Amino acid sequence: MLKLAAIAVLAVGSLNPLAVPAGACEVSGMTVSWGFKESFRSYISGSIAQGQWVVEGDIGYETPAFSFSDGQGFVSPDRSAGEVSFTGSLAFEGHGGILETTLANPRVEFVDPRSATLFLDVTGDTMEEVSVSEDNVAFASVSWGASDVDQVAGIWGVDNATVVLTEAGSEAFGTYPAGEELDPLDFILQASPGCLQEKLSPWGVVGGVAGIAAISSLAALAIVRVRKSRAQGRQ
Repeated sequence: MLKLAAIAVLAVGSLNPLAVPAGACEVSGMTVSWGFKESFRSYISGSIAQGQWVVEGDIGYETPAFSFSDGQGFVSPDRSAGEVSFTGSLAFEGHGGILETTLANPRVEFVDPRSATLFLDVTGDTMEEVSVSEDNVAFASVSWGASDVDQVAGIWGVDNATVVLTEAGSEAFGTYPAGEELDPLDFILQASPGCLQEKLSPWGVVGGVAGIAAISSLAALAIVRVRKSRAQGRQ
């Protein structure tokens, strides 16, 4: 797990940063921890495929998860949009070279405050011996519930996000159908200090609900009074 308390500052990598739109928060570092698919790793390293995986650049591996580090980009203050890019590659090899697929240059595109799409460049040969060479594949959808935000420090962290293979990801990678659930994903993101908005507190939600209820009650009371007034006028 990646915890907010464990990281004070994320290092800035060598990736050329994306242009930061006006009003967005610059992301100076993002780290992702993801096992990809435990059963697939076991198959590759097992007695049948007798293979391995090789990582390069900003992609590393420490049992049981791969890591993407030094991501650069931007995110909106309310975390409803943005994108962060990484460099590096992860290559799976097996069956004496018959299976050889490389996933490279990850990019996380935030769709809303609780979901994102993971893009990857995919090249090589699938287990079905189909040759693939596609850039910027919308490989998997990522979704989560609660997240941790430190508004002052500009840190946003998510644990155990659900990762699901997309149709495009399935076609490019092979092996699994669209909709297959992959390993959960954690990330921690360093944005400009003070730029991110904190999540709405439970009291804010309660207050909002109470306010709506109060307005509805006043509206109902006003309707009743108008009706009584009209009835009295007809007498």
